[in-house]
Amino acid sequence: MKDIITFEFSLLTFFSIAILQSLFSLTHGIEPFSVSRINRHHAKERTTTTRRTRTALDSFDSTTSAAALDEEGGEYNNDYYDDDDDSTKDVQELYLTQRLDHFASHSSNHFFSQRYFYTSRYVLQQQQEEKDSTVTSVSSSSSSSSLRGIGREQASASTSTNSNNITEVVFICMGGEGPYLTKTVLTNSTHCSGDMLSLASILSTELHTTVHVFALEHRYYGKSYPQFPASVSTSSLSSSSSTSSSPLTTNHLKYLSSQQALADLAYFVSYIRSTYNISTSVKIVTFGGSYPGMLAAWSRLKYPHLIHAAVSNSAPLEVILDFVKYKDVYARSLMDTTVGGSEQCVQVLQQAHLDAQEKILARGTQDDLEYIAQLFDLCHGAESLKYRKNVDAFLGDGMVFFDVQENDPSCTEHLCNIEKFCGNITQEAETMVPPLEILGKISRDMEEGSCKDISWEGMIAYLSRVDEVAQQSGVRSWLWQTCTEVGFYQTCEVGSNCPFGRGHHTMDADYEICQRVFGIEPEFVRENVEETLRTYGGWNISSDRILSVNGDIDPWSIQSLSASGRSEKEGDRLPSYWSIGASHHYWTHEVKGTDGFGIMRTRDIIYNWVISILQEENNDDDTALAKGELKDGTIGHNIGVSME
Repeated sequence: MKDIITFEFSLLTFFSIAILQSLFSLTHGIEPFSVSRINRHHAKERTTTTRRTRTALDSFDSTTSAAALDEEGGEYNNDYYDDDDDSTKDVQELYLTQRLDHFASHSSNHFFSQRYFYTSRYVLQQQQEEKDSTVTSVSSSSSSSSLRGIGREQASASTSTNSNNITEVVFICMGGEGPYLTKTVLTNSTHCSGDMLSLASILSTELHTTVHVFALEHRYYGKSYPQFPASVSTSSLSSSSSTSSSPLTTNHLKYLSSQQALADLAYFVSYIRSTYNISTSVKIVTFGGSYPGMLAAWSRLKYPHLIHAAVSNSAPLEVILDFVKYKDVYARSLMDTTVGGSEQCVQVLQQAHLDAQEKILARGTQDDLEYIAQLFDLCHGAESLKYRKNVDAFLGDGMVFFDVQENDPSCTEHLCNIEKFCGNITQEAETMVPPLEILGKISRDMEEGSCKDISWEGMIAYLSRVDEVAQQSGVRSWLWQTCTEVGFYQTCEVGSNCPFGRGHHTMDADYEICQRVFGIEPEFVRENVEETLRTYGGWNISSDRILSVNGDIDPWSIQSLSASGRSEKEGDRLPSYWSIGASHHYWTHEVKGTDGFGIMRTRDIIYNWVISILQEENNDDDTALAKGELKDGTIGHNIGVSME
């Protein structure tokens, strides 16, 4: 996930200064919104030229790239996303025509162009012709040992026995709220590399299977925005006019929903079968992480006649309005010693926020405000701390926010993972440095020379933009989906285990954002989340052949199917697996030599489950695998294990 964001949903969240901070985190997808990160993202848009930057609005998944701007004209640079090189030369970037509204009368003539990617790298005939090519390097490092679960003998038996052979299959990587897709989605990205692409290589090279590999971009993200005519000339920066041609106006965003996206997928299946001459007997498996992981699961639920199975990674299927547990798990993960955390780390965070609260609110002298403003290098100095909403965002979403869901144990940069972040805090604490000063220094390091902007009104203004730059970031599109479908507002309530300023991030802040940015009143936000649960079922989803895989230090995992306990109680058709010590769908990232045994094991779980599902109709012994009864000798143990 180093391109990225972020169900990885990314995942989503409180739209405050700290809210947008993690919404689109740099590696996975869905993340919490933070005012400071959103404003930082906005500032970088004004100054960055054709280089990718980590943004605050990377939703569940955090690896989303920032929009590139022409330095002088401030215009979007289309060349920025050109990624043609040797590693992607076999990946095609293509478009198909989709209905804008799949649920309206078919007499409607409103359509849009949806982007998708395809590679025939694993189509058997071409695979044989290019078997010495380096194009397949994306998964070569894992193919030699990837069949650890089923064993070489079983693989040989599969290739020599027609009844067990999987001759042809289609894999689809689901696009979502972030990151922005490029051709690397089918070579090396945070999306579907470690699971889907590596498995495609295994099937092609070891089971001699033809694998058609696709990635479908989500409507209203990347280059898949509908185009609308403008009836009058209006400003492109404001969402106030419904007559703007921008797809990001409230009037035009009504066509953005998960149900429309799933209907896009259904038509896409029909389209690729016809275009690529793929028989209806060929099985299709969807893959995704974070919000795309939710879509993968829902695709099997809604279109079981089209989608044979789904791998749903780090997918919080139980959508929730007030996601107070996000920061509870966040704190627990920072205390997890197996990934380098400690209780002292969280204690310092908590005490620093209590100290700041005392200085800003209880005392509030000019000297106190000047001290905090200078310590954290606030853009507008002490004046920014005189507006209560700025203060609530600053304290409620963390004066310092480390993206736990992006934790990478093998990274080497300063403060890049839990071990380094908490190690820095505890080392300073042991030398008797006050908690506030510890966080102030870390904050300045994280801002990398830029001041921290905690302006609530600045964030509202940014989220209200509907111009082309706003389209490239995808932030407004995802915010719309939180207000109209999924919620996931990561509050910091009194009585919770939130390590920040408890009581400073309540649902009132998120309600205000939905109301001011889109005109959606609180009662409708609540009803929209409830309707999503009724539509898909949440933990009570009624489907089968969906594998739910989650990392136990990922805050999103608490709303996942793995956390529902269904596999343990029922041993049903919805198996789940906990990847111990893993962050937000980390196993879907590029395969690296530094990956730990747990991540490799998680990938093996996925490989073997998909293979068993594809073979189940031909081998009665494998039917048990589809029901979650994965025993030693195949996967290694029952994968329906509890979080405890």
